[in-house]
Amino acid sequence: MTDWDRLPGLERRAFLGAVASAGVASVLAPHAALGQPSAPAAPPAPRAAITVRTAEHLVGSAVNHAYAVKAGPFVFLNGHEGYDFAAGVTPAVAGAPGFPEYGKPGLRREADFILERMGKILTSFGTDFAHCVRLDQYYTDANAVRAYHLARFAALGKYIPPSTSMITERCFGAKSTMTTSLIAVPAEPQWEVKGVYPKDAAFFAYSGYAPAVVANDFVFAAGAGPEAKDVLSTDRPEGPHYLWSTELPIRRQAESALRKIESTLNAAGTSLANCLKAQVHIAGEENFPDFLDVWNGHVGAAPAALTVTPAKAFSAAEIMVSINYILLREGAARRKEIVRADIPQMASYSPAVRAGEFVFSPGLLPITRDGTVAGLLQGDHFEGLCLRSQLQANTIYDHAEAIANAAGTDMRNVVRIDYWVNDIREFPGVALAWAGRYGNAPHPFACVVTPKLPAPGATVMAAFWFYAG
Repeated sequence: MTDWDRLPGLERRAFLGAVASAGVASVLAPHAALGQPSAPAAPPAPRAAITVRTAEHLVGSAVNHAYAVKAGPFVFLNGHEGYDFAAGVTPAVAGAPGFPEYGKPGLRREADFILERMGKILTSFGTDFAHCVRLDQYYTDANAVRAYHLARFAALGKYIPPSTSMITERCFGAKSTMTTSLIAVPAEPQWEVKGVYPKDAAFFAYSGYAPAVVANDFVFAAGAGPEAKDVLSTDRPEGPHYLWSTELPIRRQAESALRKIESTLNAAGTSLANCLKAQVHIAGEENFPDFLDVWNGHVGAAPAALTVTPAKAFSAAEIMVSINYILLREGAARRKEIVRADIPQMASYSPAVRAGEFVFSPGLLPITRDGTVAGLLQGDHFEGLCLRSQLQANTIYDHAEAIANAAGTDMRNVVRIDYWVNDIREFPGVALAWAGRYGNAPHPFACVVTPKLPAPGATVMAAFWFYAG
């Protein structure tokens, strides 16, 4: 494992030169063949303000996973699962080979392993769980959620930061039932983490769970769905048209979720007009258009970087939507700036957004300038090259680079990439596309398998977090 900020000067310069050359050589040919401009060989080593911890050969592979990134005051832990970065499956999680069910429950072992490692990494950066401001968790099974929550309370104590838990098709590792990413701030007075507990919130201070926190200029709000009264049963024995005078369930639940968050945001001293980034999980891609219609009616005048992904399941069978948020507080020194990049209109549901030292991309789809999904013509003919996902990831990187350039930063400063793929066997194509452009540059990814993506034929979707300090 390597801390890229601590490489000796000569070694680091040599790395930069080698990677830049590799990136140019590998990317010119495919782009010329596609009749597209050559992608710039973005220098992949991080700038001095960014420290990257990597597994240079993730479980023996050629993938250089940036599992931890410190960018300015923020620490990002990316895509942590219950396996060792070097050895892969570990007895600490798998249990005794001859009797794996002996001792502590397997799901609890998995959760404890993840949180223990995260805690050690945070300590190495001079911070801790008490200064976490956001947790993102995906699970493959509801029982994994229960086990993880027990482990989380044991590790984090009385303070649980704003959190989003979703059921998805699969995690990155075949044996994994949970994957976790987090964001933490430094243990310094100017970054004091203040919990927000509105009187009408479903969670209260004594539970330890914070619906939102304020840290410096930023507000982080947990994933929130509709009010219980607005979630109607999907079991309608009286017939499918009995309630045709009411709103579509997705529209009703979207309106409810947006109303529900208002009290939390008011208590935090902000509003949706100050929203920088919103992650939305929806039950089924067929519900995206109606959700977006409702969302844009509320925030269209002040758009946020919006990522919308399908989810397999929520905490209740009837729930159809959950939204988490990053916002600026009212009167913040930082300012919200809309970033208008030259990317195809259908490649995203919103523009990107910058606030001070951070740039948030929306969820990016592999849509080309002619309005089609990349890789469909040749992808199925060259599965041995993972060509479809490779071409789609390259198209997404085109979009990400355009956003970075428009915001005054570049791909060296990516601190997290969230990937959603429709089959984990598509990820090798993503990794090949990354290596083709950026050589052995640290790849700060989290990846889960999601249900069907909205654009027909799309196999990968991604959202990028940039540091621009």
